[in-house]
Amino acid sequence: MTSTMTMFASLRMPLEDVVNATNNFHDDYIMQHDGISTTYKGRLLWSGKEMKIAARRFDCKHVEGDLKFLNEISVLSDFKHTNLVSIIGFSDEKDEKIIITTYEATGSLRQYINNPSLTWKQRLRICVGLAQALSYLHYDEGCDYGIIHCNITSDTILLDENGEAKLSSFEFSIKQSVNYKDQVCPCEHTGTMESVDPAIEKTGGVTHKSDIYSFGVVLFEILCERKALIHNEANRSMAQLAKYHYEKGTLHDIIHPRLLNQILSPQSLLIYSKVAYSCLNDDRANRPDMHYIVAKLEKALELQLRRENIENKLGPLKICLSDIKVATNNFSETYIIASWGDECTLYRAELNHVDKEDFSYEKRKNKGEHPKGHNTVVIKRYPSGNEWYEEDELYTEVEMLTSVEHPNIVTLIGFCVEDSEMIIVTENVSNGYLDHYLGNVNNMPSLTWEKRLKICIDVAHALEYLHSPMEDQKMIIHHDICSYNIGLDENWRAKIDGFGTCVFMPPNQEDDAVYIKWRGRLPYIDPEYEKSDKLKRESDVYSFGIVLLEILCGRAADDPIYLKESDKGLGPVARQSFCTGTLEDMIDPILKEETSEYNFFLKRGPNKESLHTFMKIAYQCVAKTQDQRPTMKVVVKELEKALSFQLNSEVKSDYVEEKSHASVIETQVVELSNELNNMNMTDKSENFEIQNKENMLHDQTDDPAEPDCSSDMWVQESQTLRKAATRSWPNMSETSAQI
Repeated sequence: MTSTMTMFASLRMPLEDVVNATNNFHDDYIMQHDGISTTYKGRLLWSGKEMKIAARRFDCKHVEGDLKFLNEISVLSDFKHTNLVSIIGFSDEKDEKIIITTYEATGSLRQYINNPSLTWKQRLRICVGLAQALSYLHYDEGCDYGIIHCNITSDTILLDENGEAKLSSFEFSIKQSVNYKDQVCPCEHTGTMESVDPAIEKTGGVTHKSDIYSFGVVLFEILCERKALIHNEANRSMAQLAKYHYEKGTLHDIIHPRLLNQILSPQSLLIYSKVAYSCLNDDRANRPDMHYIVAKLEKALELQLRRENIENKLGPLKICLSDIKVATNNFSETYIIASWGDECTLYRAELNHVDKEDFSYEKRKNKGEHPKGHNTVVIKRYPSGNEWYEEDELYTEVEMLTSVEHPNIVTLIGFCVEDSEMIIVTENVSNGYLDHYLGNVNNMPSLTWEKRLKICIDVAHALEYLHSPMEDQKMIIHHDICSYNIGLDENWRAKIDGFGTCVFMPPNQEDDAVYIKWRGRLPYIDPEYEKSDKLKRESDVYSFGIVLLEILCGRAADDPIYLKESDKGLGPVARQSFCTGTLEDMIDPILKEETSEYNFFLKRGPNKESLHTFMKIAYQCVAKTQDQRPTMKVVVKELEKALSFQLNSEVKSDYVEEKSHASVIETQVVELSNELNNMNMTDKSENFEIQNKENMLHDQTDDPAEPDCSSDMWVQESQTLRKAATRSWPNMSETSAQI
């Protein structure tokens, strides 16, 4: 013992100093008594500074006092963490065994379990701090052994003046080599019976998973505001009660309504309760490790903080679930305009208290208010348990849509997070979503080549805006560009939607990439991002390139015809076809069938230069590597060039058609003039034949309606015809005048 204590000689301090600091261990200074020790508060002058201390005086009569004393000194001197109590020193004179640590003014967590002043946010922070401390003890990378605490209870968790959790009482702790962390270690004491790992009885010892069971009990104590042993319920343990209600789905019944009202994020509660329940699994192998628990509790805290922030900033944008149910007749199928499997369902409805035409709409939107009134909106309802879209994604979408403003980005009207419902409400898109047209022989004809080009340019402008530095120098990667997320308003203007997974690109970042696990719809996923988890703006460019190809080919990227050739769908197939010069064979047949309004003229689809410009930029967008793809600025320029070629060709085509039409009329006018000069006008039957021919000539004018054959009207039409012919071809003027 003496040789061992020599290792900690630098921490030894005179007993006299401790006696003075605690007023000779006066009863008025007692903070806690736990059976093997008594803890006193005091003020100690040390290294020229006066500090508040906690002096834990071990009972000399206790058989294992020396070992417990040494255990605690050893752990506290080797392990330093924000959420562990900090050792100042110790005294072992005159058979005394005293450990001096920093004073945590507030006391133990047990004293505050059912205190209404301890908010849900504070409780979450306490849990996160404790989880981080236990993770550090179990898996400290800088140490070849871990610590099993063996005494995790609400009594051994202290709170400082800032409400920060501090784990204490390491007298029962066990050091365990990291190579044998799953090995059972014999242990006679593992805290209070109501929080003890039930597997100890079967295995005869503890592992680090024993700490996790005890921590699960503490998590439920904090959530339910009840102590580990509930005396007024037949001495039932908190663990038994919590597991019973969790499994029945009635956990709300044992949470105080006051605390429930503070839990703004249902997802936060779901994550918290799920991880707490998993800690209490009877089978140690099925309990999570501390790394997992830390991540989940941090997410629960993050969701709560985000929701509080949104409530403070955008509270007026909240729409009551009851209002949405009234508008949709309790989500009646008759209001559904789209449904994408388990992902989400879209409803179109007249929603009260929303008036986008209000003159102050923009001003009120910028202040985080939704205008009052009545308007047609799109209600996007996400089902609970959606693995792709959870509360976190909804908050992201709300935050993003309130931070951007562009004519080709959908406008947020409001949102709703109540019970298990997660709903986004946006402006109406009267013509639905682009994916509804792809592969639909009834809908696709309405999308002429010119209209398709304009839709593409709209989306490109929106992406160029997102990819450019904004006021705060941040840029946005949409992360989910696809035909499902492109709405079309009453004027066929495209609007980007679906911002739930978008990512802010931090300003002044040397590497213009964000490294996150890839997610999304496989046919639209940037292949380099899929392999490396490196998300860049060029990843959006790839996804947009797939949309360009969908619009060109008239089919969805995951159409079975493409999946037969590649499990990635349209992208690889179109890229190969472009390289072999056969991409034109994949063009939507409907485009090739476009005709002018004059059905007797040749069919006219996309202009050749327009088409080739479009195909080339689409091919560049879906390049295999990110550095081969163009920026959205370049994409916009090329698409506008393609539109210009198309519009110019249509003007030229109109001119040719008019000229061809007039040429036919000119020929007939000349023939009629010759007949008039050679015929005997006195013969009535011949006059009648001439009049018939004159009427036939009138039928070939631009007016498709049935002609009025009265002489005055015929004269008026003939004069109009002569003027048009004279304007177009002056050399016809003399011939026409002979009529």
